[in-house]
Amino acid sequence: SAPLSQMYGFGDRRERGGARAAPYSRGGDEESNPCKVFVGNLSYDTTWKGLKDHFARAGNVEYAEVLEGPNGRSKGIGIVRFGTEEEALAAIDELTETDLDGREIFVS
Repeated sequence: SAPLSQMYGFGDRRERGGARAAPYSRGGDEESNPCKVFVGNLSYDTTWKGLKDHFARAGNVEYAEVLEGPNGRSKGIGIVRFGTEEEALAAIDELTETDLDGREIFVS
């Protein structure tokens, strides 16, 4: 019998034959878009607009979101999408360990 990871589509991408989306994914490019960066250690007071403004110094921000829990409170993490992969890489290099709303953020 096959391992559960293979039966249910979890596990290493090599085992699953490449770039097939995870079962919880919304259409494929959410996890692999090279223009997106993940931002952590956000203040609960940070808004999507503040996040966008902070990241604009690295390039053209097409989208910024502060993730919220079911109660509407910030989870302290966000996602920023840039126009190009180069801008996303610049954001990682230039904005990791910078201050945003009193918190030292990390970008990956």
